[in-house]
Amino acid sequence: VVGVDGTPNSLAALRRAVYQARKHGAPLNIVYVIPAGASEAAEASGCEMLEMALRHVTPDATGGLADRIVARGEPGEVLVRLSAQASMLVIGARIHSEYGNLLGGDVMPYCLAWASCPVDICADQRAHGGQPAHAAAARGSRRARSDAR
Repeated sequence: VVGVDGTPNSLAALRRAVYQARKHGAPLNIVYVIPAGASEAAEASGCEMLEMALRHVTPDATGGLADRIVARGEPGEVLVRLSAQASMLVIGARIHSEYGNLLGGDVMPYCLAWASCPVDICADQRAHGGQPAHAAAARGSRRARSDAR
């Protein structure tokens, strides 16, 4: 199970999870969590974001490898619940924390405390400013085009 929210660190987590799933021939659940009261439009947007993130991380179309899940609730609780039978939970670190936690946010400490499987925490060391997946993908596309000239 991998939690993805479109940030560079969640994309690093997705890359790691895809690698591990391929290496071990394991199934992969890619999860985006929205608030319990979110609209159907937010759910559809979450599905689109997961597709975009997967295409960005695995341009070789590894789509069949992963189930995409948009779940409602608190992110930490949802990820722990969905990873109950998993061999690993992979999440991205937060660069900036409004909670004063060096690891960032409240999702990571919750997962570390309550997950029944190992938790792998990833960070994209090249990340700048917490751009969402679509911005990172666009930045990469512009770079590829300018390098080709």
